[in-house]
Amino acid sequence: MLAIILFLLVISAFSFFAAFRLDRTFESTISISCMGIVLILFLCGMVNLLGAGWIVVCLAAVGLYIYTFYWIGKNGVVHTIKKNLFNLITPGAVIFIVMSILIAYFNQDRLAMHTDEFSHWLDTVVIMTGIDAFGTAPDSTAIFPSYPPAMSLFQYLLEKINMTVTGDFSEWKVYYAYQLLAVAVMIWFAQMKELPVSKKLAGIISWPICLFVPLYFFAEVYSSLYIDPFLGVLGGCGFAAISITKKKDWVYSVYVTMLCAVLTLSKDVGIYLALFISLYYFVDFGSRNKAVGLQRNIKNVVKYGGNCMLPMLAMIVAKLLWKIELAVSSTEQKFSQPFDIAGTIETIKGNGSEFYTTVYDNFRQAITYRYIYYERLGFNYTSIMVLLVIAYVCLHVSLYRRGILNKVPAVAGAIIPGVAIIAYILSMFPLYISRFVEEEAVNLASFDRYCGIMFLTGLLLMFWLLRDMLIDADGKVLPVVLACLMLLSVQHSKKDDIDYYVSRQSVEASQEYRQAINVLAAEINATCEEDARILVVGDVSDNPYVPILSTISKPRWFMESSIYFNATPDENGEVGMSVEEFKELLKSNFDYVAIYSPTGAITENYSSVFIEGSKAEALQVYKVDSKGNLYQ
Repeated sequence: MLAIILFLLVISAFSFFAAFRLDRTFESTISISCMGIVLILFLCGMVNLLGAGWIVVCLAAVGLYIYTFYWIGKNGVVHTIKKNLFNLITPGAVIFIVMSILIAYFNQDRLAMHTDEFSHWLDTVVIMTGIDAFGTAPDSTAIFPSYPPAMSLFQYLLEKINMTVTGDFSEWKVYYAYQLLAVAVMIWFAQMKELPVSKKLAGIISWPICLFVPLYFFAEVYSSLYIDPFLGVLGGCGFAAISITKKKDWVYSVYVTMLCAVLTLSKDVGIYLALFISLYYFVDFGSRNKAVGLQRNIKNVVKYGGNCMLPMLAMIVAKLLWKIELAVSSTEQKFSQPFDIAGTIETIKGNGSEFYTTVYDNFRQAITYRYIYYERLGFNYTSIMVLLVIAYVCLHVSLYRRGILNKVPAVAGAIIPGVAIIAYILSMFPLYISRFVEEEAVNLASFDRYCGIMFLTGLLLMFWLLRDMLIDADGKVLPVVLACLMLLSVQHSKKDDIDYYVSRQSVEASQEYRQAINVLAAEINATCEEDARILVVGDVSDNPYVPILSTISKPRWFMESSIYFNATPDENGEVGMSVEEFKELLKSNFDYVAIYSPTGAITENYSSVFIEGSKAEALQVYKVDSKGNLYQ
């Protein structure tokens, strides 16, 4: 746990400094600190200094602590602590500390078990910690190197600290960093220092609901590394911050600006959400700060325009920098084909090809017949979109009447998020016909996950707006009672998913899933050289053992046996490759054979390749000799 403690100290350094030197509360700056670290590491990676970047971040944290202690001593310890201590010890800080402990407990010893984690989300972090560079680097083995690296950078920092302390890579800490960054973004809405006790209590009780909301669209959000839920968290928090933040000063502007940059650098679709958040920020800023008399002073015009467009500029710069990185590294961007607009229009008119028409019909059925449940009450995707739009209108009318928003931003807040959600969902049809292979498009591959990004954005925004209205409600007892009822209701509706996580059943399931493959990986890591080429034998129906081995036994190179021959003999007793051909394959291409599970091919057809005294056994590694024979 020393690595976790050091990591928390590093990411909290700016908040400690800001509490005393800038008179800012912990919860108003911890999200800025975390997102700022991501952006600093990104800039370091852009100039090939990622390995030095994490050290600079840690040294800067130490410097902030030293300077803050010096400043406290210089200005009078008793006076300074008395004045600023409660910027550091706040409800938000307590929530963050409690969550950092609980996340560690609930995730300790967790192992990855989802295919996409080994094809990218975990694999990329392993690669980055090994080469101290982005997945776009020449010596990288990343499968999807064009995916932006924001979350991977935060995970990278924790893993580098952990490797410095323990010498090893720790899988469960990748989950810890993911979940802690999401909490840090949402802790912005725990700013309650100036509220009376009753309203603080209502705010504290209702805040944990934000942790349950993602479960409606991503049941495995706390046991996987998919980036999609994090995008929804960023999107919902970005819109909500503009709508309900009362004190819109430079800290608020930095929060929204950094959030848009991190959104853009989290996944390609993030720039879509960042664009709408930036637009909403622009409208709100312009409404609050009238451009009077600026035409006579070019300096003021530039300053005003820059302040209006800070989030949009951050989004554009982040996107351009990543495009430069892809261009310099000659990395092809995945899923970047342009939409077939003409084909989309023709299909909607009823004149599309058979493929386009099939996808269109499946898409319409999906948004009509797929449901999200609250208790026993089901809502299809179309009704969710309609209800969210209605909710935004009603809630922003409330914000206007309470004097939190002016008329123009209230109208913008009622319209812009709804337009963003609906436009994205409807754009899924041209997305599938333009960027997916036919089989995946027809089956609407990952449709629920992609839609979940927008629905989570929408529902989280609605929750923050409702919670703000609850905290502002008259009375001392009623808001607290309503907060308790809201929390209990949401918790009960997702009780099974919550219990699965907090009981650590998901951790136990991951360990059971990985038990056999970890035994084989340990044997490979102990036996095989780092540049070894290894053929892995197993049944194709088994779990994805090759991607797992490729991640946890880097930098060794693996290939699955099914590429060359069948797992079981056919009716003629053949598997597609003779014994001599098999031996030639081994001799020419591989250094070792690793057996995950003995197949009929290896035990029957190729039993003669094993030197006397050796036989095919599960979870064993065999050396290839100069004749293509195998021995232990």
